Amino acid sequence: MISDTLTIEKIKEMTIPILKSYPVNKAILFGSYAKGEVAKNSDIDLYIDTNGKLKGLDFVGLLEILVDTLGKDIDLIDKSHIEPNSLIIQEIEKKGMVIYEKSEDYPKNN
Repeated sequence: MISDTLTIEKIKEMTIPILKSYPVNKAILFGSYAKGEVAKNSDIDLYIDTNGKLKGLDFVGLLEILVDTLGKDIDLIDKSHIEPNSLIIQEIEKKGMVIYEKSEDYPKNN
């Protein structure tokens, strides 16, 4: 395990290179880390937007790499797995913290 408590900056530093290697357009940290209410056993809640391009074993592979890298349990939610305009998406986008967004230099449907 890397550490009992990771800072948001450390999470960004450790996850951005990983997220860049997958078709992730945006990643939002939510839950206890975004609220600043981290406990020793808090997991990391991460919402990603892949335009539905990350499926099956690729999704599981990303989750495993993130867990191994951060040394924490991770709840990874892909936007394509949730009903559009659902309350959870609204809550995440309103209260969450964007930790990664693909550069505008890249086409949105890549």
